Amino acid sequence: MRRYNRRRTRDWEELEARLDAIGARSSSKRRRKKRRSLGPVFGLVLLAGVLAVIYAIFAAATGEDGARAEPVEIRVAKGDTLSSVAERLEEKGVIGSSFLFELEARLEGKSTAIKPGEYTFRPGEDDDRILARLTAGQAAPTFTVTIPEGLTLEQTARRVARASGGDITAEEFERAARSTDYPYAFLKDPAIETTEGFLFPKKYEFEEGTTARQVVDRLLEQYLIETEGLDIEGAERRLNLTEYELVITASLIEREAANPREKPLIASVIYNRLRRGMPLQIDATIQYARGEPKENLSLQDLKIDSPYNTYENPGLPPGPICSPSLSSLQAAVNPAETDYLYYVLKRGGEEHFFTSDYNEFLRAKEAAGL
Repeated sequence: MRRYNRRRTRDWEELEARLDAIGARSSSKRRRKKRRSLGPVFGLVLLAGVLAVIYAIFAAATGEDGARAEPVEIRVAKGDTLSSVAERLEEKGVIGSSFLFELEARLEGKSTAIKPGEYTFRPGEDDDRILARLTAGQAAPTFTVTIPEGLTLEQTARRVARASGGDITAEEFERAARSTDYPYAFLKDPAIETTEGFLFPKKYEFEEGTTARQVVDRLLEQYLIETEGLDIEGAERRLNLTEYELVITASLIEREAANPREKPLIASVIYNRLRRGMPLQIDATIQYARGEPKENLSLQDLKIDSPYNTYENPGLPPGPICSPSLSSLQAAVNPAETDYLYYVLKRGGEEHFFTSDYNEFLRAKEAAGL
């Protein structure tokens, strides 16, 4: 199953239908030419208008730029012309053709109506919507939310709620994020019950009025964009894991690694223990099961009754314990080749000691004061 956004198929079907409609209207106009002559100049303008409409439909249908780029800020100063603004929009990748954009504006009589202001547009945004905002003279108000790597679904919900100023509540976001009926193939694994793990950590900007479901969809879209360069299918074959299990592994790496350099080593320990049938015994899964952080886990904590208890249950936990960064996903897909089975955090907390020898592991624990 491919990993693309399946809405594109429906967009192409809509494109074909709308092009057929344009063709039918053009045929009707040709029949009416018997009663009056449109004239060569008007005919050229009409053709250009049709081309502009076709371009707008095509851009909306494919969504190539909008699916792959961040919002773009455009400043329109007093005295800027439509041509100069259209050129900047094209340079920034907001629109595909400044010529067609300008032509559409002139056909609609909006060529001199643009107003100064600071605007934020998303590449691939509908031309009519861009024109409407430029002529209204107001940039749509936005809110920015930064989602660090390693947050749980609930923590992400609280971040979004604070950033939106209450327009989106934490409860609304959680409800949207616990649904999996988004048009992404990577969510079709029957083992997936929520979008936990796929809410990609990054800085985002949203227009005020954006719904919780739209925010979740944007975060899922970013996961798709960020992971397109990873050989996930190859990793699935090499490691005998599903994409979801790779994301689960990446979430463990995210919470366990003391620095980015050792992430592939953490991954190797996880896979080595899985191959040997050893319990993972990862403290971060206990913290997740508890639902609240605790600096030092007790022996009683390690016996918590939860499917996320990797001391008591063999194999991977049933789901991710956070949303991992790209570097953690890369480590899960491309682990280091080692025979390590144990690691201990050294004094200072900046790196781990790795070993395949249990006695060395015990001595390292003692040296670390554990």
